[in-house]
Amino acid sequence: MKTQTQPLRKEIMWYKVKELSSTKGNSDNEIARQLGIDRRTVSKYKKMSETEFKSFIDTKRVYDRILDPYYLAVKKLLDSDNGLPAAVIEDRLKENYPDLPKVNSKTVYNFVQYVRRKENIFAPVHIRQTEAMDEVPYGSQAQVDFGEYKMRRSDKSCQKVYFFALVLSRSRYKYVFFQTKPFTGKTAVESHERAFEYIKGIPGMLLYDQDSVYLNKENLGDYPLAEDLKQYRDERNINFSFCRKADPQTKGKVENVIRYVKHNFLRARTFYDIDRLNEEALGWLKRTANGTAHATTKRLPHDEWLIEKEFLKNFYPTAIIVRDKLPGYTVRKDNTISYHGNFYRVPYGTYNGNGTTVLLSVKEEALFLYDHQNNLIAEHLLSKEKGKIIGGTSYRRDRSLELVVLKQNTLLLRPNCNILATYIEEIHKDKPRYLRDNLKVIREVIGEYSEDLVYKALDYCLEHSLYNAFNLKETAEYYRKLTSMHKEPQVAVNPLRDGGQMRQFNTSAYIPERTSINQYDKILEEI
Repeated sequence: MKTQTQPLRKEIMWYKVKELSSTKGNSDNEIARQLGIDRRTVSKYKKMSETEFKSFIDTKRVYDRILDPYYLAVKKLLDSDNGLPAAVIEDRLKENYPDLPKVNSKTVYNFVQYVRRKENIFAPVHIRQTEAMDEVPYGSQAQVDFGEYKMRRSDKSCQKVYFFALVLSRSRYKYVFFQTKPFTGKTAVESHERAFEYIKGIPGMLLYDQDSVYLNKENLGDYPLAEDLKQYRDERNINFSFCRKADPQTKGKVENVIRYVKHNFLRARTFYDIDRLNEEALGWLKRTANGTAHATTKRLPHDEWLIEKEFLKNFYPTAIIVRDKLPGYTVRKDNTISYHGNFYRVPYGTYNGNGTTVLLSVKEEALFLYDHQNNLIAEHLLSKEKGKIIGGTSYRRDRSLELVVLKQNTLLLRPNCNILATYIEEIHKDKPRYLRDNLKVIREVIGEYSEDLVYKALDYCLEHSLYNAFNLKETAEYYRKLTSMHKEPQVAVNPLRDGGQMRQFNTSAYIPERTSINQYDKILEEI
């Protein structure tokens, strides 16, 4: 189909080329930049006489473009920001139009340039100098930085967002996390945990700016770590390195990511709420940031990450991320939660009366549900339908699996402590029905008392076959009091005796868990 505006526009462009070429100092490249057309087109138009040109446009056929249905969408984006790159426009089209035809990036670029010329919307030109850097081995390094950006809301007001970015230096595999407040040491640590969970490992070394979040000050090459990061480094056994001041090139990869996030993901995007922004960021990471070929490596970051993750140190999630910051969702009587028009099952028996809630997180195309002890209790694929019940009718809590996880998490509180593992195994053999309750008390003891006191108490309880966590707590408290008085315990002293009388422990808390007969009736109804 031949359009009516094409010949007229081309004729105007021919006259513009002739006019600008008559001006001294205008090269073909300069004319092409000013008019938003290809340099070869400028050269071709300069050589044509008016008669030759009219003959050319009369015989040239113009066809509908495959992206013509998205003309107004592209124009709207360019109207909002005349410097918007074609790559950003391509990503927005993919995000907002699932029926977008599968075309390569060059086709999108050409179409954007076509809209620019037709609407007379030309982008400003920026020239930036860069320097090539040597590649590092797989798994050896990641670069980390913070960024901030002012987004517009739907009501035209502004919302400032702050973001954490990490990129694996070899594969260019990226992660980004947003919040509405500046980062602190605590939230920076939580962001590291999210990043390691996303990349499924820990790199050999992390490279940073000399940011006050991480450092107290710089002292002639010595970098005193802020307390939160120092503690985190020791817990995770992570190697840190810091760039010299005014030396952004050293961590140029993450600097590029910061710009990429601002100019590709955030540019011309509307802020609704922080959870939605992080959901959109995960989609962008999968679709664009890690799903398109990198300009330098010419490879997909995701494909390179599949290689690099084998070189990363193992990562085991802990409770460092405070999941209570996740939104709470009410558990219904039928052990489901309502989310975006569907009902997702939680383990049978989760409902415990009015006010029962679980914590919800959405990552990519999956929904994760946690209890308030940070345990993952359910995982579902998100449904695009409405009014559906997601999850089988037999979706019940596997309490044996939960117990294994609780046991593992308790051991992680004191890794490589054989005596703790032995004590837990003895409790398991002696009181298998009460292991869960004992583990909870053990975790309290580890959190409340020093490592030395815990070790002494464990040793005493094992020596005297005291396989009850309350015994452990009483013993640890006894040793703490002795330490405060600067006394050493005597061999004959029994920490559990007070005045020659054995303390009586309240065992009412250790009544076996019971199941109501009504629950069994419900199970039989479902069979």
